[in-house]
Amino acid sequence: MDYDLRVWQNPLPNSTYVVGGDPAEGLAHGDDAVLEVICCETGEQVCELQGKVDPISFGELSYMLGTWYNHALVGLENNKDGGANQTLFNLGYRHIYFQQTQTGKPYRDATQKLGWNTNLRTRPMLVAQARRYIEDESVKIRSRSLLSQFETFALEGTKFQAIRGGHDDLVMAYLIAIEMMRVQLMVYEMKSNSLNPIINGEELLDPDDLWGEEMPRSDRLISQIVSKTAKGKSSTDSTMELLI
Repeated sequence: MDYDLRVWQNPLPNSTYVVGGDPAEGLAHGDDAVLEVICCETGEQVCELQGKVDPISFGELSYMLGTWYNHALVGLENNKDGGANQTLFNLGYRHIYFQQTQTGKPYRDATQKLGWNTNLRTRPMLVAQARRYIEDESVKIRSRSLLSQFETFALEGTKFQAIRGGHDDLVMAYLIAIEMMRVQLMVYEMKSNSLNPIINGEELLDPDDLWGEEMPRSDRLISQIVSKTAKGKSSTDSTMELLI
């Protein structure tokens, strides 16, 4: 295993990071395995790992890098990943990207698969999204190696990829990292816009703040409702209660 780790900024407290990864076989003359790290608050590329790394070791490195960067959301490409995603999962990493796979049946029958799948449908979306983010300066690239690969990344036939003789490992990992940033920011927006239930004219607190994650959210909300209702009762609330 041989790789380079380039760090432009160490993880900062209270900052949110995402990791995009492109696994490889780890062969000496094969493609490089790459991890790219982006800070969600600034859009800055803060770290890059590149080298000849086998899939299992790649999963382990993803675990360590994701943990170091404040338990970042990690999205590894699952196209023939050689077990990298499963290794990350088996290590107990909790902030892994799961891709929804539609079955053609009702939404409740959609299945989840570890990692990000790059295909003829998602690749153009990644490219268009990255181009938009780069043009409006929502993201900032610091890696000269990444910039060099972008210069040889083009539409070849019907597929965006490196031109003949070039490489696009850094580019693909970075495109996935941008998608992870979009997903993370979308989750934060949904949380900030969500409304808590109201009982007796009083808004319930976020149940996560009261009980943590040991109890399901629905049970925690019910516990709050029961508690608030009980506090508002008198000793003779109703005739029915006196009869019971």
